[in-house]
Amino acid sequence: MSKVSFIVPTLDEVEGIKKVLNSLPEYELEEMGYEMEVLVIDGGSSDGTKSKVKETDVELYREDGGKASAVRRGLIECDGDYVFLIDGDGSYPCDKIPQMVERLENGSSMVLGSRLSGRVEEGAMTRTNKFGNKILTGLANWLYGTQVSDLCTGLRGIKKESVKGMIPGKDFEIEAGLHVLLSKEEISEIPISYKRRKGESKLRVWDGFKIAKRLFVEKIKKKEKGF
Repeated sequence: MSKVSFIVPTLDEVEGIKKVLNSLPEYELEEMGYEMEVLVIDGGSSDGTKSKVKETDVELYREDGGKASAVRRGLIECDGDYVFLIDGDGSYPCDKIPQMVERLENGSSMVLGSRLSGRVEEGAMTRTNKFGNKILTGLANWLYGTQVSDLCTGLRGIKKESVKGMIPGKDFEIEAGLHVLLSKEEISEIPISYKRRKGESKLRVWDGFKIAKRLFVEKIKKKEKGF
């Protein structure tokens, strides 16, 4: 049986992690012919997140170094043909995941759960974050010739075989890194609803500048290599 893997990076997500794990669409994926694998990659939580995960049968790994390191570790450890990245804060409903799997089956190398083409619950995203995401998304589209609406979404599915080489970026730059790596492949989107997160956000304004810098740096590297 083919497998769909879920990588859930966590850092102090005690309020949301069980909701995320319990809402993953295991039954629907089984109906589609897939076994489900779930890996929580924890960055050193001190709020009880790890205890919550240990109450389940989900595999728990420790990986310091931020979100990017967690994703890279998850990609090494997981066995799925398709791999989904989902934040552990409870803000991303999982009801569209079966449709996202279908997009991967039909040729997409990456499929984004787009908040900005879907519905954002009141209070789920600050004006600053929404504006910043639109700027970064526009920058990514301009630099890499893509047409996406939500570069920084925390819900995406990828074909594991499409991830060749090291994903560039540190911490919250991982979404931009995946965009850079797969920009020549087919990237599709499905509108999703976005809910208010459980717990405190780790994202800061300065992270937006780091993401923009990463997009420029990787573009320069590609030009130097003749891509």
